[in-house]
Amino acid sequence: MPNRLLHGGMRRVTKAITLLTFLACPLHAALIAHVQTTLGTVHVELQHATAPKAVANFMTLAQGTRSRVNPITGAATTDPLYVGEKFFRTLNNAAYKFAQTGSGTGTPAGQSGFTFQDEFTPSVRHTGYTLSSANAGPNTNNGQIFFTGNLTIPSYDDVHSIIGLIPDAASRTVIDAIINAGDNGSTITGITFERTDPAANAFNELAQGLPEVVRPFGKLEVTPGVSAIWKFDAPITTGTIFRAFRSNLPNGTWAELEDASLQLGILSHPQVASATQATIETEPGVQGFYQLTVARHSGAIGPTTLVDRTVAFAFGGGTLSYAFDATGKSGILTYTPASGGSSTSSFTTVNPSDGTSLAPYSLGAHNINFVADTVNGSPRYYWVKVGCDSISETVISGHHSTQTFGIFGWQPFVKGTCTVTR
Repeated sequence: MPNRLLHGGMRRVTKAITLLTFLACPLHAALIAHVQTTLGTVHVELQHATAPKAVANFMTLAQGTRSRVNPITGAATTDPLYVGEKFFRTLNNAAYKFAQTGSGTGTPAGQSGFTFQDEFTPSVRHTGYTLSSANAGPNTNNGQIFFTGNLTIPSYDDVHSIIGLIPDAASRTVIDAIINAGDNGSTITGITFERTDPAANAFNELAQGLPEVVRPFGKLEVTPGVSAIWKFDAPITTGTIFRAFRSNLPNGTWAELEDASLQLGILSHPQVASATQATIETEPGVQGFYQLTVARHSGAIGPTTLVDRTVAFAFGGGTLSYAFDATGKSGILTYTPASGGSSTSSFTTVNPSDGTSLAPYSLGAHNINFVADTVNGSPRYYWVKVGCDSISETVISGHHSTQTFGIFGWQPFVKGTCTVTR
């Protein structure tokens, strides 16, 4: 705490200096984050009215008031996330200026064990100096965040949810310094929050419907050399994602068991999926230690499978549709133009072995992710990322971001609204 002022004149001078400083660097928002770094403090006007989930996620992870998965050990934790985190990724060129942090690992690979939906608004855009949610596609926000610098970046609009704005000059200078310092050139040392009016005081970051991460109740059944199975005390249902990490020693190196991950999505709405057990390992070793978590996503509408579902979106005045067959991993791609006949080609989501480093097929609480290999198509590869936003009896409505692969790697193809039908 600052030293108590004993002299009235000193108090008046200090108040005058404080007022002049405030006028020089005005903060207009009622909810403010003060992000201290090794290069200075950034004052962020949090946009809780337009992005309540993104703001609440940032606040709860920063304060340690909501649990997450430690991406190094796989354990559920309420340790504050951002303090001590480096800005591990920066970019500073004519098109992009940003600094990214909050992975929990110091690399892009870390994440907090849950996802939540995007929040976009035309009134708040990436016109320079924002704090935004990093993601791996629509509706995959977790704990990673990034500052943008002195560029307008329209390609980030309706892709990344804006957590806050940074209007004052001193804070912008700090962001410039963080970006100029390069990868791992600066570190967050503290985050505090300030509420300045009734609306800010009324905002409850713990009541925004965000996912929760807990240790599952149940028992472990191990058959040596055959299997290790976790049996839940109560069935887990739609919106729950089970994860397992393993180590040979209790204080050793932990690694996630990817095959143990279990994501329960919707079946045929309003049917609810359910599971009473999860296979952690087949042929487990003589000794092993596990960290197990479940992330519960309220209102999840991501599908359990793409069997007999069709993903469709507008392109070039017509419609592209991916009709999955009974395998849920292949099907027929159809382009139907505004006029004239349609064209079709088969596709599969099996990753090719030609060095393109394609992303894995995955389904999440509010998202779908797949790479379609059209074999003889041009372009051959489409990376389709879908955010599931609302649902009816037969249709999931959402938004997508789709890329194609060519000689310059993955490039933007088209984004917009989409549907997933049965």
